[in-house]
Amino acid sequence: MKQKIILTALKICEKEGYESFSMRKLATKLDLDPMAIYHYFENKEALTKAMVEQIFKRFEKEITISEKNPNANLKNILVEYWALFIEYPGMSFFLIKNSYDGFPSVISLNQTLQMLIKKIYPAVDDIKALNIIIDFIHGNAFAFSTLLKGKTKEATIDSNKREFESSLSYLLDLFKDS
Repeated sequence: MKQKIILTALKICEKEGYESFSMRKLATKLDLDPMAIYHYFENKEALTKAMVEQIFKRFEKEITISEKNPNANLKNILVEYWALFIEYPGMSFFLIKNSYDGFPSVISLNQTLQMLIKKIYPAVDDIKALNIIIDFIHGNAFAFSTLLKGKTKEATIDSNKREFESSLSYLLDLFKDS
């Protein structure tokens, strides 16, 4: 039941946005008494944390971290992160607006990215570079998600993904010159 609650909550957030999500709406969608959800999740924050962790656990399965080619590895992780934001725009906007301190998977991702940035661009301020890269991804994914609303055509996503990859390569090349 816990998994069903999380999946239904994610669907509501994708359809209506996190801002309009409520435990009452979720209970109605699941045809449950609103208090039944609190048996599984203490409050909306606990459910939100479970939703974010579910999304990022799925994301972590999609990426591989290897020591062989850190440049390609970094780019692959960043492209998959962009794809995550395209797939979950409702939760993505929530993450952009809120601190990620309470989400272990997000913290772990940021640590991995910071480690790769240090390795690839030793002369660059890794925290500043990470913030620039993440803001770039969030902005691009958010703008694209806004334009897509209801038009989830695979060709459009693939085309924008290629454009994103090209822009990302350009951005990463700028760090080499620093």
